[in-house]
Amino acid sequence: MTQRSDRPSKRTGTKLHPIAETLQAANTGVAQAVVNRILDLVRTGMLRSGDRLPSERELIEILNISRPSLREAIRALSTLGVVDSRHGGGAYITSLDARTLLAPLDFFLSLTPSNLADVFESRRIIEIEIARKAAVNAGDADVEALNGMLVAHENVLADPVGFRILDAQFHGRLWQMSGNTVLDRIAYGLYNMGLDVRRRATEDIALIRRSLGEHKRIVRAIADHDAVGAAEAMSAHLDHIEESTRAMIESDVAALSRISALRR
Repeated sequence: MTQRSDRPSKRTGTKLHPIAETLQAANTGVAQAVVNRILDLVRTGMLRSGDRLPSERELIEILNISRPSLREAIRALSTLGVVDSRHGGGAYITSLDARTLLAPLDFFLSLTPSNLADVFESRRIIEIEIARKAAVNAGDADVEALNGMLVAHENVLADPVGFRILDAQFHGRLWQMSGNTVLDRIAYGLYNMGLDVRRRATEDIALIRRSLGEHKRIVRAIADHDAVGAAEAMSAHLDHIEESTRAMIESDVAALSRISALRR
């Protein structure tokens, strides 16, 4: 990173002082630090939807970083949906709905043996409540859509890829039916954790068949507007998912241990 002097920027006018005070920091972390600081400004309300960020030249002075690092940070913020970069028109804070604000969850969380229990505890807290709300909110169109997915699921019992697509659609429909965009987004982020492990676990045809049975029980309870039954069915489903995920991770760890032993 290009080092710059610590003298105050001549281009930082009174209007930019609050942003400058919050953004200025030690010259470490570069693009990631800029992303975190912009997110902090949004969370605290210093930057709001529709606000135009200072020009690139001003931001370089405020942040005391190089142009490539700044552009990398702006690209990352655009990917997260926090900043909308307009060609020739600067960068603006987006509408910042729940889906946008919680987007970093999808990028920064990953499944590990040490956090597996915490991840599934979190999924239970979120998705069991979603199942309850889905049972309360379900309309005829929702039930029809879920039943259609079950029929399609019957046709892909020997197709792991087809199952994974349908499974994502099934859970996604439930999240939407909760009527809560924050629960929807958190559930999406947690679902995406460890998909590489889940992808291998779902190569097991027996697991696919078992999941279909569990999905049917969830849909049956939702169709009956049975919130308690839907919650219990979802809880059993998540128990099964955690069990198969844990088995796959333990298998991976054992395989790595064997390889390590052979290399000694």
